[in-house]
Amino acid sequence: MVRKIILIAAISLIVISTAAGYEFKSAARVSTLNNYDFEKLIAKPHFAAAAVCSVRHDHGAYWAIQHWVTGAELYKSFQDPAQSCTGPYPFTVQEVYMIMYFETLCTLNISIDIEAADMSNPSCPVPGALLALSSEYTFVIPAMGLYMIAVPIDTPYVVNSPYFAGFYISNPIDSAVGASMITDSVPVLCAGYNIWDTTIGFIDVADNQYFNFPGRMLLYSSGTTGGGGGTQPAPSITLLKPSAGEAISGQATVWASETSGSAIIDYVKFDRKTSGNIWTEIGRDSDGSRALRNGIDPSGLGDGYTVNWNYSALAEGSYWLKATVFDTMGRSDADSHQVSVDPTPPDLVFADLTSMDTVGQPVTLAVTSADQDISQVVFEKKTASTDYTVSVPLLNQSKFGNNYCGPVAAAIAVKYWFDKGFIYSMREGSKYISLDTVAERLAANMQTVANNGTFDDMFYSGLLQYTVAHGNELQLNLFRRPDYWLFRTLFQERELLAVLALSGSPGVYLVAAGVSGLVDTQGRFPITVSDPLTGTLVNCFMKNASGGAQVYFNNSWHDLDLIITVMGYSHTVNRDLIGADISPDGGWSYDWAASDLVTDSLYYVTATSTDAAGRTGTATSMVRYKLQGYVKGDYNGDGQINIGDIILLSNFIYRKGLAPAGGAYRADVDCNGQIDISDVIILIRYFFLNGTAPCR
Repeated sequence: MVRKIILIAAISLIVISTAAGYEFKSAARVSTLNNYDFEKLIAKPHFAAAAVCSVRHDHGAYWAIQHWVTGAELYKSFQDPAQSCTGPYPFTVQEVYMIMYFETLCTLNISIDIEAADMSNPSCPVPGALLALSSEYTFVIPAMGLYMIAVPIDTPYVVNSPYFAGFYISNPIDSAVGASMITDSVPVLCAGYNIWDTTIGFIDVADNQYFNFPGRMLLYSSGTTGGGGGTQPAPSITLLKPSAGEAISGQATVWASETSGSAIIDYVKFDRKTSGNIWTEIGRDSDGSRALRNGIDPSGLGDGYTVNWNYSALAEGSYWLKATVFDTMGRSDADSHQVSVDPTPPDLVFADLTSMDTVGQPVTLAVTSADQDISQVVFEKKTASTDYTVSVPLLNQSKFGNNYCGPVAAAIAVKYWFDKGFIYSMREGSKYISLDTVAERLAANMQTVANNGTFDDMFYSGLLQYTVAHGNELQLNLFRRPDYWLFRTLFQERELLAVLALSGSPGVYLVAAGVSGLVDTQGRFPITVSDPLTGTLVNCFMKNASGGAQVYFNNSWHDLDLIITVMGYSHTVNRDLIGADISPDGGWSYDWAASDLVTDSLYYVTATSTDAAGRTGTATSMVRYKLQGYVKGDYNGDGQINIGDIILLSNFIYRKGLAPAGGAYRADVDCNGQIDISDVIILIRYFFLNGTAPCR
């Protein structure tokens, strides 16, 4: 099965209309199964403990409920390990299963969850508080038949009382697929529930206004008794970066997160393949050391499980990446997805323009790239205010706990984009949730309490899980060992909200709130951050150091290990077009001459390339504009007008020689929009016969 690296808060994504669901489900009908043999579809391979016990209360497949399954809906089944397992509690839930029938090939996107059983009415339990979620998996139903679909919980969850197992199908299912629920022949009230519309809410499938199931759903779970089935949990791996479908450019660091908390992980192996080929190992990492940031203690060091992937010798195209974790008991877990690789991507580098260069007008903007398939390069500018601030929310971690700087920083980022109109980031069903609730949701995803702080991989995956479950409106990215200029470009030019991950003592996450001025006499750049430790805005400094940047915070310098950026998917950055080059002849460049620039002001200049496959690459530099003039008729830049200028202009027009100083546009001597022999004639008359002066 193909796995998507997301977690689903199912109810918030149920979107089928009440009317459509009512009409469809009211037409449900029952048929007897003729064949009880099913095929197993397992989300991912795993090694199960010998003491696994199935929590299953049905009497086996009997009826098929046709014309009921719509997709974009959630099913719940009451589970009590005491009815089927010896010495049941504490019970570690590991996997959830659903048996269904299909009449033809189709694709399902499925995740599962565990909820507490609300026993307010002991004779009729109902689904209660959410306890655990899985990632979403894509299953391909290959043909007509009966199938058992198995989905694991990312991190096995320990319960001490009955619970509900949930099975969520996120995509709508065409009625032509003929998807059917399977039940036994014994109807039981309060044993199974279904929700497909948040207005209707959960219905008891055995007692409702649409259609009463003639038996119990074949929806059940499994796990181990005794609180874990062993001293160490089975390993669990999530492939984080590159993300699914990502177009890789530049150096690729393959990054995976081991989420079980096991202390006996041996190593993580990374592989790649093209579709249909055997796996080829990229590398392996046996040192999962990683920084833990909680705002109190030293962070420690390490990037977690990573390898550097050199793909320069590979052909352009799609590749599968896989991360496999092994523990010392021989147990393993794997996660994989596809990425797009171009060994010569259309990445750009300014040929002679670096940050804080002073430029005059006109100036030739030139970029280089290793990509031979670029079709055009567009040059744009954006005013770069010396002082730049954003309205970042404030939130103090003290109300949650002394280790909450990770979830609080992430909650600040979520609220920032909520205030900009990305409302589903703080919405669950039809209601909005508070900022405090957002922080608690994130803390649960990031396992902050269990770890007494937040690891970078758990921060990234936890925030990703949250954003996908709440409307999927926000886009994340990650930059390792950035310098100040990359930080400022991300934060100011691209308008991304930047979470700064600092190592040292203490390790902490801060949210960028502003930049002020430029470098001081000590090589420092003033910045402002939203500090989760105090819930206040704090002025501090950033400076470039060997291999990246450092931030002066809490009376000491800290290495800036990571910048995690958050952006609304539909957010756009407004830039002014400078011009474009659509021909590779003579390199990619544009002669920039503008009248709207203010002397001694800062501007971002951005070049964006597009290649034949539609890939893009960018390069950005911050420059200072300084008014610079040229003598009319002086085309070689020596400050004089003489025969040398006539020769240069002639060579440029007839022999593709050097362009006039300041840019090719100056060769239009009479400003009629054309560069031809008349421009040479005007210059000759001006020099020898006191004719009309050049317009430039």
